[in-house]
Amino acid sequence: MTLPERVGRRVFLALGRVACRALPGVRATVAANQARVLGLDPGSELVDAATREAFALYARYWFDTFRVRVLSVEELNERTRVEGLEHIDRALEGGRGCIAVLPHMGNWDAAGRWLAAHGYRIASVAEELRPRRLFQLFLRHREELGLKIIPLTRSGGVGHRLGVLLGENWIVALVADRDLTGRGVEVEMFGATRKLPAGPALLSISTGAPLLVCPVWTTDNGWHIRVGEPLGTQPAGRTSEDVAALTRLMGAEFERAIAANPVDWHMFQPAWGESPGSGGGDEKGEPPGPDDRDDEREPAGPGGRGGERPP
Repeated sequence: MTLPERVGRRVFLALGRVACRALPGVRATVAANQARVLGLDPGSELVDAATREAFALYARYWFDTFRVRVLSVEELNERTRVEGLEHIDRALEGGRGCIAVLPHMGNWDAAGRWLAAHGYRIASVAEELRPRRLFQLFLRHREELGLKIIPLTRSGGVGHRLGVLLGENWIVALVADRDLTGRGVEVEMFGATRKLPAGPALLSISTGAPLLVCPVWTTDNGWHIRVGEPLGTQPAGRTSEDVAALTRLMGAEFERAIAANPVDWHMFQPAWGESPGSGGGDEKGEPPGPDDRDDEREPAGPGGRGGERPP
């Protein structure tokens, strides 16, 4: 992106404000999500302020997604705070790779760029789109960030490819806070039940790769990445029970990450059931959200389908 940063930030902030005003259906959905996290009524002034800030940070996400590609490694380091990196290093010492999962927070593109710039081999999944040229543009952008993208195809085999990468000691990164298949695991978050994809836990259990929760938050001038310790449960002896238990642990970590800065959660679709006055997001002019672009419904792997969909 060649737009000067100061100008670009202002332009995208203005676009975020316009979207907040012009898309009442989306605004109501974001308000409902924020209200649940904050424990307040959707009509409260604080929720209204949080909703406007969520739109602003989402606009910032889009600007940074393209801007981060042209940052030098030195500037990237200056803007990025990383804690817990030793957990990735220790996991990779085991030789089975690791699975880094996160909610739709901060900027996962920036996190991926930072890891790749520091010598880590990192891969994710992406759903193939039509027209083909759009998909190729998306792949090229991600590859320029240093990421390896595994396309989701109807012929399948993505789970096997991810397993091979983990066996070669890669990091597999998956945004995994929304289940769109209806086959996910029920977890409690912020006092209400919702579903999370079972794919990350199943991939971890089936390959032996550690599962680490790695949220990213937006800071004034960059990003804060926190790598958590590997999640672990006492095996129950049944895969379905082990997957459910590990997914619930993942949900608890997601809840803590979101609670740390609710407005940085880019959840522009109903996180708990239907949206207010639901008639469907598209009817109300819903913009392509992170789940339309990074649609890790269930990470492509054993028992899971998902991927990243370009805007």
